[in-house]
Amino acid sequence: MSSTSSIAGPDGRVVVVVFDESVGAWPVEEGDAFWTVTDEQRALARELALADLAEDLGSAAADAAGWDPSMVWERDLETPDDLVVGLTGPAHEMDLALLASVSPAELTTDAARIAYLQGLDRVAGRVAAMRARAVVALAGPVASGDYLLETSLEHEVAVARRTSRYSAGREIEVARALATDFPGFATALAAGEVSEAHCRLLVDRTRVVADPEVLAAIEARVLRKATRLPVGKFGREVGTAIAELDPDAVGRHRRAREARTVYSRPLEDGMGFLGVVDEWGVVAALRATIDADAEALRTQRGGAAAVNDGDDDARMDACRADALAARVLGTIQPDGTVTWDPRDSVHVTLELVMDLDTLRGEADRVALLEGQPVPAEIAREHADAVRTWRRVITDPADGHLLDYGTRQYLPGPLRRFVLARDGGCIAPDCSATSPRRLQMDHDVAFPDGPSSTVNCDTKCITTHQLKTAGHVTISDCAADGSRTWTTRLGQTVHIPPRPYLHDPADHHDVAPPEPSPDRPPGPPPATHPAPPPSPDPDTPPF
Repeated sequence: MSSTSSIAGPDGRVVVVVFDESVGAWPVEEGDAFWTVTDEQRALARELALADLAEDLGSAAADAAGWDPSMVWERDLETPDDLVVGLTGPAHEMDLALLASVSPAELTTDAARIAYLQGLDRVAGRVAAMRARAVVALAGPVASGDYLLETSLEHEVAVARRTSRYSAGREIEVARALATDFPGFATALAAGEVSEAHCRLLVDRTRVVADPEVLAAIEARVLRKATRLPVGKFGREVGTAIAELDPDAVGRHRRAREARTVYSRPLEDGMGFLGVVDEWGVVAALRATIDADAEALRTQRGGAAAVNDGDDDARMDACRADALAARVLGTIQPDGTVTWDPRDSVHVTLELVMDLDTLRGEADRVALLEGQPVPAEIAREHADAVRTWRRVITDPADGHLLDYGTRQYLPGPLRRFVLARDGGCIAPDCSATSPRRLQMDHDVAFPDGPSSTVNCDTKCITTHQLKTAGHVTISDCAADGSRTWTTRLGQTVHIPPRPYLHDPADHHDVAPPEPSPDRPPGPPPATHPAPPPSPDPDTPPF
């Protein structure tokens, strides 16, 4: 005979248990795993529950109310909603088992569904706090000051977690800050009272503050607010606290002007992102000028009526983009208008990779525009403007590059071949593809190792430095670009050959899905704009 109940765990938390008389214990069941609660633990849990209750209400009030801890902490569960709604307070390791024992589809009220989401968020906070402690155990609580050693630690975390070196560096930074500068936030994160996003924002915004006393004052000011504010509003509170508490705030604002910049990066579908960092007054003036030009351009294109008729080029956002391009690349006429013809004024070099069948229109396989996949129809539109073609031969088995328009591997042609074959940095934690950041490297240093497709591959500057300093070793090299990558701490990753255009293992004869017949006519639904690109993850400090 068995019955389902809930009792207080050793810290006063509610724990689901199944009483089974055959085993004489209270095992907590989650799949095939069981956690048993002994009679001693159960008695202690009752004492702690009563103590918690007395602390909340006061001993006299608890006695006067006639509270029986068994009524509060040990009761039959009527529905899954009872369990989820009752799951409150600081996060506990057992919370995941409790939540996993309930299917969200079984919940019958919106309050229970919301409580379920909140419970998962508290568990996520506790896991994030545990992960931060693990990162500090690996990387140490403070930075060593050795650039290559720190980069090597970022590389180890990135390989272990299958993320970028930049993301790993931020994770180490946040973990160290929680361990040293913001212990209150570390405790709140472990309790699920704040999110990992709150902690990341706090560390990002306070990176400019060096005084430990100021950091402590900022934490004391904003910790309570973090438990009730969303991340965006919390960020404004952090900014206000820094401005009021940091004596170097004025100087920092002046130095920030020196960091103004323009940056760009490619996006999916053949698009790109251009960003500007400058004083807000300058940015506001730029936006006002773009908006004015865009309004005039939108009027020329038919305005709202054209948008309603399905003309996407008349949308205000599209007009803003074209107005900015016209301002930069066009000609300002005496009357103040701007004229611009992209076909006459833009002279750039783009790399378009597509197979011959797709170029001829006999197939519709995905092509690559500056390394980004684009549909065949878009690729053929770009192909109309191509002035020079290069013959490329790939292996039919795995798609790796065999020939890049020449069979004579002199230093220049060899570098072009290797960079084309690898497509970017070969490090498992790096996605660098810009030629400005890439170098051809000899895995066995020249002249001991030959200049060949077997011994040479592509690395970003930082990865090249890690390998040269001995933090990475590379073995099992082959002409197809495959390698075995071993980190300083012994993590091993096999790097397979990279299909240059299409992976032969994919099925290219499958027709793309037809558009949904349920989609209403008219312009496509609005989508969220692409977020600003993250800072260059691997820019060396020199």
